[in-house]
Amino acid sequence: MSKQVEITKLSSRGQVVIPKEIRQQLGWETGDHVAVEVQGDMVILRRLHLESYGEGKYQQARISLIK
Repeated sequence: MSKQVEITKLSSRGQVVIPKEIRQQLGWETGDHVAVEVQGDMVILRRLHLESYGEGKYQQARISLIK
């Protein structure tokens, strides 16, 4: 996989736009769930495939994270 670098800005609400070209390359679509991981000074985003986890398990995990 070739390394592609795009520049974007962090909004005042902590939001970052993932450029369209990168979303298309990864097959990411509106409404996809994304896991956010911190490794040192890097943030790693991974698209989740929730259907493979089962909706019930995901809901329980989400509730436990909110508490």
